[in-house]
Order: sequence, then C-alpha cells, then structure tokens
Amino acid sequence: MAMERQQNPFDTPVPGQSLTDTPKRWAWENPPRFVNSEKAAQFIWGKLHKKETASKVIILLEAGVSVESLTKVLVFSGFIEGAYTPDVAFLITPIIEKMILAMGKAAKVEKININRPKEKETKKILESIFKSRDVNEDINSLKMKQKQKKTEENKKNNKGLMSKGDE
Repeated sequence: MAMERQQNPFDTPVPGQSLTDTPKRWAWENPPRFVNSEKAAQFIWGKLHKKETASKVIILLEAGVSVESLTKVLVFSGFIEGAYTPDVAFLITPIIEKMILAMGKAAKVEKININRPKEKETKKILESIFKSRDVNEDINSLKMKQKQKKTEENKKNNKGLMSKGDE
C-alpha cells in the first residue's frame, strides 16, 4: 500500500491571495510561446535532439525508465516553463511518446518500457540508475589509470646517465 505524504492543512494560500500577488509573476500567467500543437512538438523535437538531452534520455531508457514517465516529465516541464497551455500539452503527449520511443530504437536500447512499472520495479530501476552512473567512481578510476600510464612511461623513459638501468 502506498503511503501518502501528509499535508499541513494550514499550508495553503489565503483566499484572495492571488489578487494581491504580483501579476505575471509565474510563467503560466503569461501567454504561452506556442498555441499550435505542431509548433510545440517541433520545439520539443529540437530540445530532445540536443546532444546532452539525447544522451540523458537514452541512459534513462537503458536503465528501465518508461517512455510514459519521461513523456510526462517533459510535457509538464514545458507547461511550467510557459511554452504551451495544458490543452496543447495534452495534444502533444502521444507525439512526444513516439519521439522518445524512436530515439530508444535508434540507439538500439534492448528493452524499452512503454508503460510505468509497478512500485517494486521502480525501486529496482532507481537502484540500477544510481549503480550504473556513479560519476565520482568513474572519475577516480580514470585518474588512477592515468597515473599508472605516467609511471610506466617514466620507467621506460629513464635511460639517462644517472638512471638506475634495467632491473
């Protein structure tokens, strides 16, 4: 059974607070950049095919994150940024799912999850993401390899008059 987060009943806006707030403070209070679903989809297509974003999407697909989950995150973040309205987001959702699926197939990801996994599977996916992408460990192993190469090169290059010679 899923545990729900406890919410403080007093941690809510005061009635009428939005009327006294600074206008156009949030991105969704301003007009969206795209009102046409085709242009919004092209905008996301361009964002998805940047090198950094594409590699992150492929890593997440390889780790077992579902296409549906990635799509929901992308669609919601576009709305929060003020790129499009919720109705345009609803219209472009299947298009974005197909984009992500195509990226996974092009990258030859073996097993692509279409739908969200169950709760137990989600824990396994998160563990695999954290295990496979330990950046500090990768950096330390690269530094150790570089040090070993330098010491081997120094041993080979020490053939001067004062060198120890072959052992």
